[in-house]
Amino acid sequence: MPIATCIVNPDCPNHSGDLIELWAKEAGLPSKHMTINLIVSNEQLGNRYGVMATLSLPSVWKESQISSLQIGLAKALAKSFSLPISEVHVITHIIPSGFVVEEGNEVKW
Repeated sequence: MPIATCIVNPDCPNHSGDLIELWAKEAGLPSKHMTINLIVSNEQLGNRYGVMATLSLPSVWKESQISSLQIGLAKALAKSFSLPISEVHVITHIIPSGFVVEEGNEVKW
């Protein structure tokens, strides 16, 4: 259940390629359950980034896998949007068991 919600600066170039497969490749993990939501921002104030991403991960992932997923996401976004890595910001949230509802049921792991 790696889910990335990415807010894209309206001045950012369009992305190219299969972003999910690029993320999986950069992370060194399978793409089977990965999801990316892309949202174009109307306005960005303060520090400017090309893409700001929030990554939600279940608490079952090992620290090394979390690191691979968040760094892989940053690299994939930078490559896909043709941005320097310094213009990509990723914040990771670890979700405890029971704090996800899917198909109307709480998901526990």
